[in-house]
Formats: sequence, C-alpha cells, structure tokens
Amino acid sequence: MNKKYIKIYLLTILYILLNISIYAQPKIILKLDDLQAKAKLFNNALPVFDYLSNNSIKAGFGIMRMQNISDSQISDIINYLSKKDSNGEPLFEIWNHGLDHTRNNPEGTWEFSGTSYEYQKAHFDSANSLIKNKLGITAHTFGAPYNQIDTTFLRVMSEDKNMKVLLLGKLTPDKSTGINNLKNRVNMEIKTGFVNFDYFVKNYNSNKNKYKDYIVLQGHPVYWKADSFNQFKKVIEFLKSEGCQFVTPYAYYLSLKK
Repeated sequence: MNKKYIKIYLLTILYILLNISIYAQPKIILKLDDLQAKAKLFNNALPVFDYLSNNSIKAGFGIMRMQNISDSQISDIINYLSKKDSNGEPLFEIWNHGLDHTRNNPEGTWEFSGTSYEYQKAHFDSANSLIKNKLGITAHTFGAPYNQIDTTFLRVMSEDKNMKVLLLGKLTPDKSTGINNLKNRVNMEIKTGFVNFDYFVKNYNSNKNKYKDYIVLQGHPVYWKADSFNQFKKVIEFLKSEGCQFVTPYAYYLSLKK
C-alpha cells in the first residue's frame, strides 16, 4: 500500500473514531422554564435566546401565564421560532408550562397535583389553546410547574393526542399513551436562577455514564443575572467541547421513532 492510500486510510479511521466519540455523548435537552409576560422577566430571556441563536444551540422554552403575553412579546417569540440551524431544523421549541403556575391554592396543592380532574383539564387545555391561537403552533411537550404532577394529571395529558413529551415527570405515563417522560436530569443551578459551572461539571461527570442517551438541563433564564448567564455560557462551551449535540424535547422524541 503506497503512502497516499495509507494517508487516506488513516484519515478515514480518524474520522470514524471522531464520529463515534461525538455520537457516544448524550444528547442535551435544555429545559428553560418560566417564560412569561412580566416585562423584566421576559426581557431577561431575550439575551439567552440571542446567545443560543448566534451559536446555533437548540433549546426548549416553557411558557406560562400566556393569557397575559402582549402582542410585542408574541412577535419576539415568533421571530425566535423562525430561527433554524444549518440543516434547516428549528432551534427552539415552546412548550406548555401551565396556565397560571400556582401552588398552595388551596394549601398543599400545585396546578397539576392535588387538584381536581376538571381543574387540571381546564388549565392544561387552555394553556395549549393559547399557544395554538397566539403562536400558531401545536404544543407537543409539557413540563409541570415545580415539576409536580399526580395520577390525575397523567390522565389529563394522555387525553391530548398531540402531547408526546413530559419533562422531568415524577410519575411516568403508561406506555400505551405513547408519551415519553424525559427525566435524566443533571443540575446546573444550585438554586432557582443561579447557574454554577463547577457544580454542573461535577454533576455531569457523575451522571454521563449513567445517562448515555440524553440529559435534561433545567434552568430559569428569566431570573439569571449577569454572573449566572456567564456561567451558563461556560456550561454550553463545555458541552460543545465534549462533542454533545443539543436537541429540543419534541425533536428528540421524533428521533426515537426513526
């Protein structure tokens, strides 16, 4: 074998090894919560959208209290939903994060735990309808306020045939529903709104061999101040250096069906 073919052979082997390394890494699902109408909080999320767009990073944003979202905010969201990667795939997914995000009303309950079927059904369906009517999209993913759900909610969610993904559900829908509960969680916030890079790396390294298919990273960009945003950027750069791919929740679900 002459030197030319040896070089081609070695480059081919290197290419295969690199791709094996990349695809062996877990997919990263960014679960970014609490997008809402309050101007200060909504505006805090916009630089995060911009950063992810500029770096072609896919993410899912949970929207809540959408009945209060203004027309200008709707315009901003629709603009981000139009962003695509180099393959023409959407960068962002908007998912249902509840109608009013309540807890302790009454005491010891959450919007989708401890409340009646009628209450949960009305809140779930209303939130999905608002997403459809205001954004022109069908929601396929749900993440509960405070990640709190009960068996009543599993019934409610299963009745919506468009719903395919539950994020960080403490209970898992029956397989017959076709709903995937994505619950391989690795923390990057030491508490709500406070991202810590070192804390994340420790959690990531202790879980990446267990969570080989995907990892869900939950964050709350609406509460991030400058330091947390910078820590988040370090998390993203670290994951990119690891060769991880970023996916939206519903796109991950669809990939499992191929």
